[in-house]
Amino acid sequence: MGALEASGYMKPLIYALVDMIKQSSSLEFEITTPRGFTDRSAFRDGDDIHVPDPATVLGGTVALWLLAIVSSSHSKHKITVMEAGGLEALSDKLAEYAKKEAAEFGDTEGVWISTVLAAVLFQDANVVSAPMAIHFVPSLAILLKSDEMIDRFFAAQAMASLVCYGNKGINLAIANSGAVAGLTTLIGHLESNMLNLIALSEEFSLIRNPEQVVLESLFLIDDVRVGSVARKTIPLLVDLLRPMPDRPGAPPFAVRLLTQIADGNDANKLHMAEAGALDALSKYLSLIPQDLNEATISELLRILFSNPDLLRYEAAASCMDQLIAVLHLGSRSARLSAARALNELFDADNIRDSESSIQAIQPLADMLDTTSECEQQAALSALVKLTSDCNSRAAMLAEVEGNPLHSIYEILSSASTWEMKSDAAELCCVLFDNPRVRELPIVSECIEPLILLMQSDKETAVESGVCAFERLMDDEKQVEIPSDHDVVGMLVGLVSGSNHRLIEASICALIKLGKDRTPRKLDMVNAGIIENCLELLPTAPTSLCAMIAELFRILTNSSAISKSSAAAKIVEPLFMVLLKTDFGLWGQHSALQALVNILEKPQSLSALKLTPSQVIEPLISFLESPLQAIQQLGTELLSHLLEQEHFKQDITTKSAVVPLVQLAGIGILNLQQTAIKALENISLSLPKAVCDAGGIFELSKVIIQDDPLPPEALWESAASVLSNLLRSDAEYYLNVPAVALVKMLHSSVEGTIKVALNALTVQEKTEASSAELMVEAGAIDALLDLLRLLAALALGDLSQHEGLARATDSVFACRALVSLLEDQPTEEMQMVAICALQNLVMRSRTNRRAVAESGGILVIQEQVLSQNSDVAAQAALLIKFLFSNHTLQEYVSNELIRSLTAALERELWSTATVNEEVLRTIHVIFSNFHKLHMSEAATLCIPHLVSALKSGSEAAQDSILTTLCLLKHSWSTMPLDLSKSQAMVAAEAIPVLQMLMKTCPPSFHERVESLLNCLPGCLTVTIKRANNLKHVLGGTHAYCRLTIGSGPARQTKVVSHNTSPEWKEAFTWAFDVPPKGQKLHISCRSRSTFGKTSLGRVTIKIDKVVNEGVYSGVFGLSQGANKDSSSRTLEIEITWSNRMSNESV
Repeated sequence: MGALEASGYMKPLIYALVDMIKQSSSLEFEITTPRGFTDRSAFRDGDDIHVPDPATVLGGTVALWLLAIVSSSHSKHKITVMEAGGLEALSDKLAEYAKKEAAEFGDTEGVWISTVLAAVLFQDANVVSAPMAIHFVPSLAILLKSDEMIDRFFAAQAMASLVCYGNKGINLAIANSGAVAGLTTLIGHLESNMLNLIALSEEFSLIRNPEQVVLESLFLIDDVRVGSVARKTIPLLVDLLRPMPDRPGAPPFAVRLLTQIADGNDANKLHMAEAGALDALSKYLSLIPQDLNEATISELLRILFSNPDLLRYEAAASCMDQLIAVLHLGSRSARLSAARALNELFDADNIRDSESSIQAIQPLADMLDTTSECEQQAALSALVKLTSDCNSRAAMLAEVEGNPLHSIYEILSSASTWEMKSDAAELCCVLFDNPRVRELPIVSECIEPLILLMQSDKETAVESGVCAFERLMDDEKQVEIPSDHDVVGMLVGLVSGSNHRLIEASICALIKLGKDRTPRKLDMVNAGIIENCLELLPTAPTSLCAMIAELFRILTNSSAISKSSAAAKIVEPLFMVLLKTDFGLWGQHSALQALVNILEKPQSLSALKLTPSQVIEPLISFLESPLQAIQQLGTELLSHLLEQEHFKQDITTKSAVVPLVQLAGIGILNLQQTAIKALENISLSLPKAVCDAGGIFELSKVIIQDDPLPPEALWESAASVLSNLLRSDAEYYLNVPAVALVKMLHSSVEGTIKVALNALTVQEKTEASSAELMVEAGAIDALLDLLRLLAALALGDLSQHEGLARATDSVFACRALVSLLEDQPTEEMQMVAICALQNLVMRSRTNRRAVAESGGILVIQEQVLSQNSDVAAQAALLIKFLFSNHTLQEYVSNELIRSLTAALERELWSTATVNEEVLRTIHVIFSNFHKLHMSEAATLCIPHLVSALKSGSEAAQDSILTTLCLLKHSWSTMPLDLSKSQAMVAAEAIPVLQMLMKTCPPSFHERVESLLNCLPGCLTVTIKRANNLKHVLGGTHAYCRLTIGSGPARQTKVVSHNTSPEWKEAFTWAFDVPPKGQKLHISCRSRSTFGKTSLGRVTIKIDKVVNEGVYSGVFGLSQGANKDSSSRTLEIEITWSNRMSNESV
């Protein structure tokens, strides 16, 4: 080539050769291969090209070959060929070949050599930009359909040279020429089957895989990727996904090209699914070796499943199984792509709910522990979708190997993207639903980053953070942690806008934070939560309305809030919400309870501006609710409203009478109580309406009921309503069953008894047979009880006169009253009889003895245990009067103390209150009868006195302290074991006594201090830490040695190489009596190879701690003349508490 160039004959040669092509020279040449030339040939062993030797070649073919060789040597020769008209001649020749069948012309080599020349020429951009270049496309497209591999291969090479310069016009022409189908036939063939073609390509600097270059270039063009060419190509590429031993490279390239076509085009994704791509890819994944092409296939599946329509295909499930297998066994990049694909798949319910989906949980959880944010992001997103709507899968996530919560915490605390932190918070939300997860120590550490997430300016991050935080607040232990942050104010601020999920989560978190915590509720109100919620209510969906109603219920459970002006604003909006037809039962319950909480306060009720019709009409529907609790609240609210006079008189109230009467007779206690209370409010204003609704019958049922007996308050209320109805019109007397009227004679209300007597009288006069019914109903016994009550009342009145109380006949009155109590009368009669006996025994020793001799002591002991606290208190007072001196000393007994103790215990357990009369009575008995101090009953009484000391009033505490001091004075005269026993039991009062030293009136101090200075207890010394323990020689290896009196020394552990050691060790000494006057000696030392060196000591008087309970501080360590020791300090805490062990010092 160099010689031709130098001679100046290269250009004429090119023109001559071009002319030979134009003239289609039929001149034949015989070509013989020179000896030794074979080794330098471009051809290798193979079957693609058979070259006879010698061979006959047409002159035109020789010209084509020579031009190809010349053009490949230098780009300027390509231009010379073009200038000589080579493009037009070559185009015509290719067009001629394309029109004929291969058998029609003998020069078959001319076909592929022409395409080689075209491929070489098109390596130059100037040639490609020539107008003639585009005319080659149709001919090349036809040659791509040739039966000869060599023709197709070099036609593809020519196209590859054309597309490389990105000429859109040419590229579109190729795409629309139908060339794609021919190009796909070349994909993936083994190089070993076409070595000659590849070798020849290398000789001319052509590429190895021209078909891939062309296809990839074409589908970079949007118009091609979204058009009909892509739709026609997709089935061809899907067919290439099946295993083909002779074309192993076809499936990987098909995957890459399908990925290119599918990305960003949902229509193409759907065409692929319809062509069977999902099945083919699933099978392909199952057959290929591990790590080979798994990443690209998984990525293609991710792109495909980003179209939701593909999730409904059956093959999606098998794809999921294969992707999960990749998660378990694939390479790192393959696992990432598989996780992303699964993330798309898990959008479908049927995929998530399949049994095999759970196999993805462990490998996805493992991916959270990587350092790659991409992998963590993919795993987080997939896990959130997989577990968020299924408790069983969420539970499995909580149980996986390795705690995923640690990885999530690291993500939340890192500088990761907000999106990733949001997904981490969403996964926290899933995990925190599991109580076992909420108990893990790492959970508390998540609160801080979650709060930071809630404070961000990214709404999605805030939403996820609040949802996770809200779920965490299900654990009571975690509710107190956020007190260091202004979480309440932050959450209140989030209750606005249109993000309903965020608002609901914020409100739910506030509900949990405020439950049973009045200060937090007040913080919420002060932060404006009521105003924010009221602004949302008119347009909020029903689910959010229900959540707001629940928050209002929690807030108004606090009396301070429910009677405030802020709560008054809630009433009208809540009534409006209750009118919503789709408002659920839970929301109704919350709204009604909030209204009850507010309107049960008289000031709120009087400030109500709504008309009766606006309020009562919606409430009537709730009286017929399927949920008993809603019926209960509806009637309770109606009852409060009916306390207002204008509600009683309003015509709308009549419509509530029928459901109220029905509820009164329904047999469900709570409903009966509230319904009858409501009827009590309207029975005077609307008696006829109540009667017409069947009120007399239903109320009579309640009064007659005996299995089970209704509570007394309910019974009296029903009797009161019935008596109101009877007073309104005497004609109703005959409508009431006689047995109900007889029962009403047992009422404690005088007006009810009078109405019952009048009605019975009318019935007896009207119907002769009614007398027998009255007798059968127990009228005689009821009337006798009334007479006995009147007699007891009379005796009570007489006993108030001192002269009559001291009269001789008063003894008989005492005996009669004791006999009355023995007959177990009504509570009212018990009260009358006990009060009468009090007056009688208070003024006469003879009467006291008469009561005792008639068995009155035992009878009154039973009254002390009455369920009625008033009866119990009066009975205790009567016992105090009986034993106020030694008149009845032979009747005092352990049983008497036990009865009073039992009464004290019952009151404490049932009502959490202390019966002061019982305490005074116990004190009087112990004061007058010292022999009881050493009784077992006295020892058993002490724990209950201590319990009462904790919760009693100041008067009760005064009485208890006096009683305990009284018992304490007897310990020195008791047997040692008994005195120790009583002292040990009384020692339980030490914490209460220490508190009283700080808060009680001055009059208590002497008794409290006296008890503290005699009760056994434990002294606990906690050595917390030391500071500045510098040591001159060697390092500091500090420990402390503690001594009290002559007792054995105690010693802390040694903390090495630390000048500020921290021990946090506690040592306890038990004492039978407080160690008054003794001192605690603590020496701080350092241990080394040279021996023990003193670092200082401190001496503390421990008298003070007995009264105060806790004594702590930082004490300076002193060490003789060492001036530097003053900077050494020791932090100590000393406590004195009730005795914890039997050890003594």
